[in-house]
Amino acid sequence: MTAQDVKTFCRTLGLTAVGIASASLPIPPTQGDICPLASGRGIDRYDPCRLLPLCRSIIVVLFPYFCGYPKNGNLSLYTHSYDYHTIIHSYLNRIGQFTEKAFPGSSYYSVVDTSPLSDRHLAVTAGLGFIGDNGCLIHETYGSYCFIGAVLTTAALEVDEPTKKECLHCGNCEKICPGKCFSGSAYNFATCKSYLTQKKGDLTVQEQKVIAKTPYIFGCDECQRVCPHNKDIPVTPLSDFRTDLLSYVDARSFKNLTNRQFKETYGKRAFSWRGKAILIRNFTYIEQENTPESKNNSGVFLLRHFAMSSIQVHK
Repeated sequence: MTAQDVKTFCRTLGLTAVGIASASLPIPPTQGDICPLASGRGIDRYDPCRLLPLCRSIIVVLFPYFCGYPKNGNLSLYTHSYDYHTIIHSYLNRIGQFTEKAFPGSSYYSVVDTSPLSDRHLAVTAGLGFIGDNGCLIHETYGSYCFIGAVLTTAALEVDEPTKKECLHCGNCEKICPGKCFSGSAYNFATCKSYLTQKKGDLTVQEQKVIAKTPYIFGCDECQRVCPHNKDIPVTPLSDFRTDLLSYVDARSFKNLTNRQFKETYGKRAFSWRGKAILIRNFTYIEQENTPESKNNSGVFLLRHFAMSSIQVHK
């Protein structure tokens, strides 16, 4: 049984972007500040053996989720389907079970982005893409709209080589970023809108203004929308990320829900993990900053923003 057999099995699941990395991961010579929302710190980000003793290989899988840009969405594209963590783990466990049967005596451990490991570093090492100036992993077919999952295994598999391709360095992400969190390839998470929409508590006036620059009440896709590497990317072939999509919520309606009711209604959606209060807060920031239109019709701001910014996409 070989690494190619593992990839062939993955293709039977509809997974076409699969690479293999050694468990002896290279440690980057320099590491920037880690976003507080990330799970891992220090060496934990690069040592799979802390999760699976005797780990020898890492099967890294990309899960494309792009389904187009809705005209009036206020949620980041990655949250539109049901929670990707659950979906991805179901795929990874099937791959892990396959490897256990293919390599008797081996064991596996599946990880998504809640593990300490740096998932983008895993993907780059496994030859699945490069890191763009916006900090996203970019795949040659699916662009940056991909989730990353991995199966750690004690089986020894032939590894893939990192790609030699790199970001075009066009500067689009730096120009459009609401929080101006990019400077070349440097990234400051503290002013990133996606981070701020998930940061709990009261925000500073400047942080509120960053959130109010675009319609999203959770996450941010601005740097990805204008990235030339995302031009003409295909819709995801995975039906799990094409069905039961939810691109817009009126957070004002959350006020009438108890926390339990909110969890029962939206608990299977990735945008719900920080609770309802933070979504109501973000909705309020956007509404207050974009008066009087938003008070009369919150859809006006959505349509105006995407109509004006669409001319910049992929240029």
